[in-house]
Amino acid sequence: MFNRMSTSWFGMEQLIERIESHPSFGIIGIDLAEWSGGLPSSVRETGRDWTSWLSRSLNRGDVWYGDVVSGHLWIYAELPSSAGEEESERHLSRLAGRIGEAIAAESAGTAVSARPRERGVGYARLRDLREHPVKDAIYEGVIKATAQIRDSLAGHGDWELRGELDRLLSESAIKSVYQPIVKLRDGGVFGYEALTRCPEGSLFEGPLALFKFAEKSNMALALDRLARETAIRHSPSLGSVQKIFINVTMSIVHDPHFVSGQTVRWLHDKGLYPGQVVFELTERSSIDDFEAAKKILAHYRTQGYEIAIDDAGAGYSSLQSIVELNPDYIKVDRSLVSLADKDEMKKHMLRTFVRFAKKMNIRTVAEGIERPEELRLIRSMGFDYAQGYLIGRPSERPAAPSLGAIPVN
Repeated sequence: MFNRMSTSWFGMEQLIERIESHPSFGIIGIDLAEWSGGLPSSVRETGRDWTSWLSRSLNRGDVWYGDVVSGHLWIYAELPSSAGEEESERHLSRLAGRIGEAIAAESAGTAVSARPRERGVGYARLRDLREHPVKDAIYEGVIKATAQIRDSLAGHGDWELRGELDRLLSESAIKSVYQPIVKLRDGGVFGYEALTRCPEGSLFEGPLALFKFAEKSNMALALDRLARETAIRHSPSLGSVQKIFINVTMSIVHDPHFVSGQTVRWLHDKGLYPGQVVFELTERSSIDDFEAAKKILAHYRTQGYEIAIDDAGAGYSSLQSIVELNPDYIKVDRSLVSLADKDEMKKHMLRTFVRFAKKMNIRTVAEGIERPEELRLIRSMGFDYAQGYLIGRPSERPAAPSLGAIPVN
């Protein structure tokens, strides 16, 4: 397949001409047998004028024909100049789907909507062609895209999920629910934790599966950003000293939109300010460079945001994060709280957390409170705040709970 790679192969002449004026490109492969099955044979002819067809069907000048090899149509696409890896992937994914649908639409009665947009397509962002040999970059792109095509036709589940993730992001289809966090001193509402939920009928089993797949697909930044925006825009009304806890990962370190103050604009639109936001670093966060993390978190703290370490006690990484990052809050994992009134080891660990936190001037939140006995225990130990089903379940419109109605003595 590649032994005839020359400047005429894969439309390289046009690609080379554009390198000086445009920095970023991708390549798209379409399995013609998949998308033109049952269509007139002229659609599948390799000698067809695909350049004219692309111009007529897509009406855009940033894509052009490369070649037809082994039944695969190969197309180049210019990528948005400032696009990062995730945005480039989304751009190529949408474009590949449009091209496939345009091919299928040439046959009357073809059930385009019944075919997954990712089936029979593959794409790849090419390496910087100003720094790497063009042939090598194309070769790598073709290999990656061909593997995607093969996996999609083999019924690879990731392709349907990738299409679903792309839909959720493009339609802003996720939603937020809010669970109250109460002050143990007087039972008043201290704030709410915003929790992401998938829409009804989603292919993802739940938010954990959604975020794991986004991480795997290099789409974590986009999903984190949408979750953050959704959490703020739909937040319950807050008093001037009440907080909203928002789950984030340390990927925010690499998110230019986060640094640019996008979150502040969302808060302003909602009538909130940074001092009412607690960024909750979740256990799925991977912190490889604590020095870099300290610097970026210090930057957000100067703007008024506060920091919480979530899932404390659930793993070594959260304990190390407490020591390294000196958060404003420690949220103790429900695995330590559940049935702690019957477990002396758990009681000892909970007391240790409280004593340590008080010495470091860190406030404590006990998560997963489901029984009155657990509530009485953590209150007697000196925890500052509590959260759990006993106090209030996550809801899009949470009711204001009161510990006065819950027996704690």
